Amino acid sequence: MSMPTQIFRTLDEVAYQPQSINTVGTFDGLHRGHQTILEEVRREAGERGALATVVTFSPHPQLVLRHPDRPPVRILTTDKEKLALLETAQIDRVVIIPFTIDFSGTSSESFVRDILYKRIGISGVVLGHDHGFGKNREGDFAAMARIGAELHFTVRELPPFEIDGVTVSSTRVRECLLKGEVARAAGLLGRPYQISATVVRGDGRGRTMGFPTANLEINDNDKLVPAHGVYAVRVHRGMRSISGMMNIGVRPTFQEQTETMEVHLFDFNGNLYGERLAVDFIERVRAEQRFASTTELVAQLTVDQQAAKNVLDAKF
Repeated sequence: MSMPTQIFRTLDEVAYQPQSINTVGTFDGLHRGHQTILEEVRREAGERGALATVVTFSPHPQLVLRHPDRPPVRILTTDKEKLALLETAQIDRVVIIPFTIDFSGTSSESFVRDILYKRIGISGVVLGHDHGFGKNREGDFAAMARIGAELHFTVRELPPFEIDGVTVSSTRVRECLLKGEVARAAGLLGRPYQISATVVRGDGRGRTMGFPTANLEINDNDKLVPAHGVYAVRVHRGMRSISGMMNIGVRPTFQEQTETMEVHLFDFNGNLYGERLAVDFIERVRAEQRFASTTELVAQLTVDQQAAKNVLDAKF
């Protein structure tokens, strides 16, 4: 039986351990490319009697180093989600370094020597193919290898992880989700993309049309929400999983402007107000559309419901 993952939320909490195989990164999404890195860290740590250690950052560095001329980054995994995935991956230690403007000025040399080597401990490091670290990502594999040779720790760089000739990356996952390609994103992630949201009161319009919905308010404003449209979803309520269809958009038929998320659960009756639900996006049924009347909308929702059920029946 594996031991629980040790989680250190500041460097001051870290228990120094020189026998440690480390990897470093933001690991947003914990996609399949990241998973291959974790597998290698765990394998090498097991062979060498060391601890498998992930060094990561919170918040996401791009949330701190926002560029006024670029849209803000939207994260794929919250800290809570990332930690749960790392525990599932059976990582021994997770060191979360608070990322601040001041910390962003840390040089690559200082990061390796003062933090990885002196504070956390390191006997080896496994890096992804495009890893950069330190101020302005100035550090790279060559820099790490040079320092490793001096301080006597091993350094390995893994090749890109590809699916159908495409390198898996957090950026690629975001691109898929922003196009509504949630099934393709799931293939890159190795699991369905998930959001966590709280049920809030809506206007009750869905119930009057025969499609009662739970209106959702996402729990982390920096979390990426997939493109507008109707999706086949699986909703997790505690230990129970419920099939449904979800609409994300501005409800153009009713000439509204505010983006909403609402989910219609199949074969469910009950009060969900105030509950926190996790939603897995399985496949997009269609893009957002404007209908000439409520009657046309209801007819389309009936078609959408059957399409969503067909998707979910085929997958579960």
